[in-house]
Amino acid sequence: MGQNNKLGNYIQKLMTVVVDEEQEEFIKQLAWRELNKLNTDISDFLNKNEEDDSEQRIKTEKQLLQEDKNVTNK
Repeated sequence: MGQNNKLGNYIQKLMTVVVDEEQEEFIKQLAWRELNKLNTDISDFLNKNEEDDSEQRIKTEKQLLQEDKNVTNK
């Protein structure tokens, strides 16, 4: 749980740097690049795990249908 807060705080600080009018342009660009990298990493993670979730969901549905079929046949 603590790690999630650290990542959230880190992202929030990067966003603050990007919109800060007084921040140097170079620093804003670094923050912008880091946010884009994080965005890509998070998107990749979500896509990968969504596929895994779909496969697991299909297995679970088949198992539940089989159990339902077995109960009905008794």
